[in-house]
Amino acid sequence: MNDIYFPSCNFTKASPEAAKRLREYLKEKMPVAGCCRFDKTAWPEGSTALYFCQACRETLEAKPDNRLRLENLFVWLARQEDFTWPDYSQLTVNVQDCWRDRRHPEVFDAARGCLAKMGVKVLELEENREKSVFCGNLHFEPQTPENAALVASRPGVPLYEFPQEEQKRLMAEQAAKLTSPLAATYCNRCTSGLLLGGARAVHLMELCMGAYEG
Repeated sequence: MNDIYFPSCNFTKASPEAAKRLREYLKEKMPVAGCCRFDKTAWPEGSTALYFCQACRETLEAKPDNRLRLENLFVWLARQEDFTWPDYSQLTVNVQDCWRDRRHPEVFDAARGCLAKMGVKVLELEENREKSVFCGNLHFEPQTPENAALVASRPGVPLYEFPQEEQKRLMAEQAAKLTSPLAATYCNRCTSGLLLGGARAVHLMELCMGAYEG
Protein backbone atom coordinates (compact mmCIF):
# COMPACT_ATOMS: atom_id res chain seq x y z
CA MET A 1 0.00 0.00 0.00
CA ASN A 2 1.12 3.56 -0.74
CA ASP A 3 1.18 6.75 1.28
CA ILE A 4 0.06 10.02 -0.31
CA TYR A 5 0.63 13.44 1.23
CA PHE A 6 -2.27 15.90 1.07
CA PRO A 7 -0.87 19.36 1.88
CA SER A 8 -2.91 21.98 3.69
CA CYS A 9 -3.54 24.99 1.47
CA ASN A 10 -4.26 27.24 4.45
CA PHE A 11 -1.09 26.17 6.25
CA THR A 12 0.94 26.75 3.08
CA LYS A 13 -0.39 30.32 2.91
CA ALA A 14 0.20 31.00 6.60
CA SER A 15 3.58 29.27 6.95
CA PRO A 16 5.23 28.98 3.52
CA GLU A 17 8.72 28.13 4.79
CA ALA A 18 7.52 25.30 7.02
CA ALA A 19 5.27 24.01 4.23
CA LYS A 20 8.23 24.03 1.82
CA ARG A 21 10.43 22.08 4.23
CA LEU A 22 7.68 19.54 4.83
CA ARG A 23 7.11 19.04 1.12
CA GLU A 24 10.84 18.60 0.50
CA TYR A 25 11.00 15.88 3.17
CA LEU A 26 7.87 14.03 2.06
CA LYS A 27 8.28 14.17 -1.70
CA GLU A 28 11.28 11.82 -1.40
CA LYS A 29 9.01 9.26 0.26
CA MET A 30 5.64 9.49 -1.46
CA PRO A 31 3.51 11.31 -4.04
CA VAL A 32 2.25 14.77 -3.14
CA ALA A 33 -1.41 15.31 -3.98
CA GLY A 34 -3.05 18.50 -5.08
CA CYS A 35 -5.69 20.37 -3.09
CA CYS A 36 -7.99 17.89 -1.34
CA ARG A 37 -11.03 19.58 -2.86
CA PHE A 38 -9.89 19.36 -6.47
CA ASP A 39 -7.44 16.45 -6.70
CA LYS A 40 -8.91 13.94 -9.19
CA THR A 41 -6.04 11.45 -9.20
CA ALA A 42 -7.15 7.81 -9.17
CA TRP A 43 -4.98 6.77 -6.25
CA PRO A 44 -4.66 2.99 -5.73
CA GLU A 45 -7.41 1.63 -3.54
CA GLY A 46 -6.27 1.07 0.03
CA SER A 47 -3.57 3.76 -0.11
CA THR A 48 -3.17 6.03 2.91
CA ALA A 49 -3.87 9.74 2.68
CA LEU A 50 -1.67 11.63 5.14
CA TYR A 51 -3.28 14.88 6.27
CA PHE A 52 -2.74 17.33 9.12
CA CYS A 53 -5.60 19.74 8.47
CA GLN A 54 -9.01 18.96 9.97
CA ALA A 55 -10.74 20.49 6.95
CA CYS A 56 -8.74 18.23 4.61
CA ARG A 57 -9.80 15.20 6.64
CA GLU A 58 -13.45 16.21 6.51
CA THR A 59 -13.26 16.88 2.76
CA LEU A 60 -11.65 13.53 2.00
CA GLU A 61 -14.08 11.65 4.24
CA ALA A 62 -17.04 13.27 2.50
CA LYS A 63 -16.00 12.30 -1.03
CA PRO A 64 -18.42 9.63 -2.28
CA ASP A 65 -15.69 7.89 -4.29
CA ASN A 66 -13.05 8.03 -1.56
CA ARG A 67 -10.95 4.83 -1.58
CA LEU A 68 -8.24 6.07 0.72
CA ARG A 69 -7.45 5.23 4.32
CA LEU A 70 -6.79 8.42 6.30
CA GLU A 71 -4.03 8.98 8.83
CA ASN A 72 -2.97 12.12 10.63
CA LEU A 73 0.49 13.27 9.59
CA PHE A 74 1.64 13.92 13.16
CA VAL A 75 0.82 10.31 14.02
CA TRP A 76 2.85 9.18 11.00
CA LEU A 77 5.72 11.59 11.63
CA ALA A 78 6.18 10.43 15.22
CA ARG A 79 6.97 6.91 13.89
CA GLN A 80 9.67 7.95 11.44
CA GLU A 81 13.15 6.85 12.49
CA ASP A 82 14.92 9.02 9.91
CA PHE A 83 13.27 12.31 10.86
CA THR A 84 15.54 14.84 12.56
CA TRP A 85 13.61 16.57 15.30
CA PRO A 86 14.62 20.18 16.01
CA ASP A 87 15.53 21.14 19.56
CA TYR A 88 13.00 23.43 21.20
CA SER A 89 13.82 22.46 24.76
CA GLN A 90 13.74 26.15 25.75
CA LEU A 91 10.01 26.31 25.07
CA THR A 92 7.06 25.80 27.43
CA VAL A 93 3.65 25.75 25.79
CA ASN A 94 -0.02 25.13 26.30
CA VAL A 95 -1.40 22.68 23.76
CA GLN A 96 -4.54 24.14 22.25
CA ASP A 97 -6.59 21.09 21.33
CA CYS A 98 -9.23 21.34 18.62
CA TRP A 99 -12.80 20.21 19.27
CA ARG A 100 -12.96 18.75 15.75
CA ASP A 101 -10.56 16.01 16.90
CA ARG A 102 -12.83 14.72 19.67
CA ARG A 103 -13.30 11.48 17.73
CA HIS A 104 -9.59 11.26 16.98
CA PRO A 105 -7.76 10.88 20.31
CA GLU A 106 -4.71 9.63 18.40
CA VAL A 107 -4.18 13.24 17.28
CA PHE A 108 -4.11 14.47 20.88
CA ASP A 109 -1.48 11.85 21.72
CA ALA A 110 0.58 12.48 18.59
CA ALA A 111 0.71 16.25 19.17
CA ARG A 112 2.13 15.75 22.63
CA GLY A 113 4.44 13.01 21.40
CA CYS A 114 5.92 15.30 18.75
CA LEU A 115 6.42 18.08 21.31
CA ALA A 116 8.18 15.64 23.64
CA LYS A 117 10.57 14.61 20.84
CA MET A 118 11.53 18.28 20.49
CA GLY A 119 12.03 18.73 24.23
CA VAL A 120 9.06 21.09 24.61
CA LYS A 121 7.49 21.29 28.07
CA VAL A 122 3.69 21.11 28.01
CA LEU A 123 1.37 22.81 30.48
CA GLU A 124 -2.07 21.29 30.11
CA LEU A 125 -5.19 23.44 29.94
CA GLU A 126 -8.30 22.45 31.85
CA GLU A 127 -10.24 22.27 28.58
CA ASN A 128 -7.94 19.81 26.85
CA ARG A 129 -8.28 16.77 24.61
CA GLU A 130 -11.97 15.71 24.34
CA LYS A 131 -12.96 18.58 26.63
CA SER A 132 -11.81 21.22 24.17
CA VAL A 133 -14.50 23.58 22.92
CA PHE A 134 -12.35 25.69 20.62
CA CYS A 135 -11.74 25.84 16.89
CA GLY A 136 -10.86 29.46 16.29
CA ASN A 137 -13.54 31.47 14.55
CA LEU A 138 -15.31 28.30 13.43
CA HIS A 139 -16.68 27.64 16.90
CA PHE A 140 -16.62 29.26 20.30
CA GLU A 141 -17.80 28.44 23.81
CA PRO A 142 -18.98 28.95 26.44
CA GLN A 143 -22.02 30.65 24.96
CA THR A 144 -22.53 33.45 27.41
CA PRO A 145 -25.86 35.28 27.11
CA GLU A 146 -24.00 38.05 25.30
CA ASN A 147 -22.49 35.63 22.79
CA ALA A 148 -25.75 33.73 22.30
CA ALA A 149 -27.51 37.00 21.55
CA LEU A 150 -24.75 37.90 19.10
CA VAL A 151 -25.24 34.64 17.17
CA ALA A 152 -29.03 35.02 17.22
CA SER A 153 -28.68 38.52 15.80
CA ARG A 154 -27.23 37.13 12.56
CA PRO A 155 -29.10 33.91 11.73
CA GLY A 156 -27.16 31.69 9.39
CA VAL A 157 -24.04 33.87 9.43
CA PRO A 158 -20.91 31.92 10.43
CA LEU A 159 -18.70 33.36 13.11
CA TYR A 160 -15.82 33.96 10.68
CA GLU A 161 -18.03 36.40 8.75
CA PHE A 162 -18.79 38.50 11.83
CA PRO A 163 -17.22 41.97 12.06
CA GLN A 164 -13.54 41.74 12.92
CA GLU A 165 -13.88 43.52 16.25
CA GLU A 166 -16.54 41.07 17.42
CA GLN A 167 -14.37 38.13 16.38
CA LYS A 168 -11.44 39.63 18.28
CA ARG A 169 -13.48 39.89 21.45
CA LEU A 170 -14.57 36.27 21.22
CA MET A 171 -11.07 35.01 20.45
CA ALA A 172 -9.70 37.05 23.36
CA GLU A 173 -11.93 35.00 25.67
CA GLN A 174 -10.03 31.87 24.65
CA ALA A 175 -6.65 33.58 24.74
CA ALA A 176 -7.35 34.56 28.36
CA LYS A 177 -7.54 30.86 29.30
CA LEU A 178 -3.89 30.24 28.38
CA THR A 179 -1.49 29.68 31.25
CA SER A 180 1.73 29.78 29.20
CA PRO A 181 3.13 32.67 27.13
CA LEU A 182 2.98 30.45 24.02
CA ALA A 183 0.33 28.07 22.69
CA ALA A 184 1.11 25.19 20.32
CA THR A 185 -1.75 24.38 17.98
CA TYR A 186 -2.26 21.78 15.24
CA CYS A 187 -5.29 23.37 13.58
CA ASN A 188 -5.15 26.31 11.19
CA ARG A 189 -8.30 27.91 12.61
CA CYS A 190 -7.14 27.45 16.20
CA THR A 191 -3.86 29.15 15.32
CA SER A 192 -5.45 32.13 13.59
CA GLY A 193 -8.11 32.42 16.28
CA LEU A 194 -5.63 32.65 19.13
CA LEU A 195 -3.51 35.15 17.21
CA LEU A 196 -6.59 37.23 16.52
CA GLY A 197 -7.36 37.14 20.25
CA GLY A 198 -3.96 38.60 21.09
CA ALA A 199 -2.20 35.38 22.14
CA ARG A 200 1.16 34.08 20.99
CA ALA A 201 0.60 30.86 19.08
CA VAL A 202 2.58 28.59 16.78
CA HIS A 203 1.36 25.74 14.62
CA LEU A 204 2.92 22.42 15.62
CA MET A 205 4.10 21.79 12.06
CA GLU A 206 6.19 24.97 12.18
CA LEU A 207 7.95 23.54 15.22
CA CYS A 208 8.40 20.11 13.64
CA MET A 209 9.97 21.70 10.57
CA GLY A 210 12.28 23.89 12.68
CA ALA A 211 10.76 27.02 11.13
CA TYR A 212 9.75 28.74 14.37
CA GLU A 213 12.18 31.38 15.61
CA GLY A 214 10.17 32.72 18.56
